[in-house]
Amino acid sequence: MRATRPHSPRLAAAALVLLLAGLATAQETPSVDAILDNVTQAARELRDASFLLTGRVIDADGTEFPLEIEIMVIPGLDLASAYIIQPDALADNQIVLDGDAVYSYSFLTHQITVFDADDPDALGGMLPAGRDGATANLSLDLGEILAGYEAELVGVEEGPEGTLYRLAFANRDREAMILDVDAWVLGSDWLPRRLVFKEAGGRVVAELNAEQLTVDQGLDPEEVRALPEDAEVIDNRGR
Repeated sequence: MRATRPHSPRLAAAALVLLLAGLATAQETPSVDAILDNVTQAARELRDASFLLTGRVIDADGTEFPLEIEIMVIPGLDLASAYIIQPDALADNQIVLDGDAVYSYSFLTHQITVFDADDPDALGGMLPAGRDGATANLSLDLGEILAGYEAELVGVEEGPEGTLYRLAFANRDREAMILDVDAWVLGSDWLPRRLVFKEAGGRVVAELNAEQLTVDQGLDPEEVRALPEDAEVIDNRGR
């Protein structure tokens, strides 16, 4: 006597749907190289961008400094500006990166100090790039910013704006200050939304988030360059 299988068509259909969904998901998940290629292309095609940089910087003694900085960028002109809201000690200070020069405005002294872009003092050591003495970098291309790192895709997450790809970057130089960086890239525009910088032992030294990101809005370069006209200028270039 043959056993009856009254639900087998439904079970088979359900299994087929799950199988196809699994295959589709596997096919839609790009490789780490494809993600980085997409990020590079998006960064190269970017005409301008503005966003609110939030997060925190953690000193060696564990002291945390919150970050809230208004950023404007015009990559094609090697031009960017930062208006600092937090940390409180730097509130209302401004930084303008313009080609080979960095203009740092102090609200407290009402002075603008001009640095070479590769001067380790240009960013005041506030961000990891500045601490390592690297040239101030305007690029949103992770492959360029983290050129000395090996990348791996470690996760796919769903956020309010869509699919986020989590990448883990490991510094090839394991004696460097910043050994590892985690990055989250939004799949809808292939631009990074979050970076976490780590030292030895996985200690987090900085978390950076790009919020309220708006791209290709036609930013005025003079608006990006704008600093108080009556401030004293101190030129420290070529020291």
